[in-house]
Amino acid sequence: MQKQKQRSAQPRARGGDNAHPPQFQPTIIVSKKLRFQASASSARTLTVKSFADLWCVAATTTSAYQLASHVRVKKVEMWSPMAADLTPVTCRIDWTGSASVGGFGKSNRVSDTSMGASSPAHLASRPPANSQISQWCEAASTNEVCRIDVPVGTVIDLTYDLVVRDDASALAVTGAVAGATVGANYIRSLDSVTNTTLVPVSYSTI
Repeated sequence: MQKQKQRSAQPRARGGDNAHPPQFQPTIIVSKKLRFQASASSARTLTVKSFADLWCVAATTTSAYQLASHVRVKKVEMWSPMAADLTPVTCRIDWTGSASVGGFGKSNRVSDTSMGASSPAHLASRPPANSQISQWCEAASTNEVCRIDVPVGTVIDLTYDLVVRDDASALAVTGAVAGATVGANYIRSLDSVTNTTLVPVSYSTI
């Protein structure tokens, strides 16, 4: 009984057991799904920077900067419609593992072929588990993530995470910028690092 009385007599900090505000994580992490459509048949190599360049802000009418400091690709899903003459078409993604960066993990190829007028080619794929490309990557990196091969009209859904840049550094996007509105946010083409055939759907783009 005496010990219980001594414990209850001790003063308690207001707001719980801590006398000061608890630590917190100020870094902003955003999970986002973006949709693109192939305006032409495309065979593209996509790098880390291809994904980091997607969400950007215009600094001038001819320049834009990444809003992400790091990115992590979670999932890619594709639908490829049958050709007009009903010839089967194939879509493919080739996760290149870590060979280009000397890390760890394996490559993995996934493909699907359309069958019939009402059955488009469809695939849904994630980076190989425990591979370097399945983890957080620095936005400036030009290391290869995957290669995709898609027929015209293919719809591509990309699900990825990004860390919003929270310092004074800025990294310009790769590729030409024209007609931008200063201060506006844009979504770039998925292949803007190399070309512009995988255009975003329902977003302003430059």
